[in-house]
Amino acid sequence: MKQMIINFLSSRTNLTIFQCLLYFIIGWVMGEYLTWIELCVMFVVMLCIQFITRTKAVADGIVIGHLMKEHNIQTNEFLQRMKDEADKIDKEDLN
Repeated sequence: MKQMIINFLSSRTNLTIFQCLLYFIIGWVMGEYLTWIELCVMFVVMLCIQFITRTKAVADGIVIGHLMKEHNIQTNEFLQRMKDEADKIDKEDLN
């Protein structure tokens, strides 16, 4: 079951379809309480939020990829180093 969910979420097409389904549900619920103009404004706001989030995620991915290439390390090692640094910062904050 867990592997099936991971495989589903690993597909960009599945994520896009799932996202559209969730937007449809949000629109249906909001459509019960808002006028068409208010509903359109809300969808534009959600679209802007989605665009900013996706752009930021891509930019973060590019930075991480560049750092990994620059330091010639693998993903797991990079993430472990980030975790170690975060733990070190947390310990310093406690002292």
